[in-house]
Amino acid sequence: MSRELWKGLLAYNRTQVGPSRYRRTVVSARDARGRVLGGVIVESYWRETYVELLWVSGKRRGAGLGTRLLRKAEELARRHGDRLIHLNTFSFQAPRFYEALGYRRFGRLTGSPAGRSRHFYVKYLRRSA
Repeated sequence: MSRELWKGLLAYNRTQVGPSRYRRTVVSARDARGRVLGGVIVESYWRETYVELLWVSGKRRGAGLGTRLLRKAEELARRHGDRLIHLNTFSFQAPRFYEALGYRRFGRLTGSPAGRSRHFYVKYLRRSA
């Protein structure tokens, strides 16, 4: 059933804005033994990149790995001609991290989850629309 719903939505979207040129990319960082230290998952469509997930092992946080992973995602987005990158994060995760890397908050949901908030960020990669 969900496949049919997606198929219908994507068909409609194509009639409105053309093909999405959808890509999903996973970039990971590993130690010498092959253990995952962190990674980023991005989805790209209509010249935009969405950061679905960015995670860094607790032992590696604060050492620059998250910055390197996010910069790699931005590099890939630019290489494919994407004009912006966007994401959301919770107040207990990393809002200041994204702000320090040039992301601008454009929205916030308070009480999501209870007692916390969800923040929405964008970073423009190129000037043309």
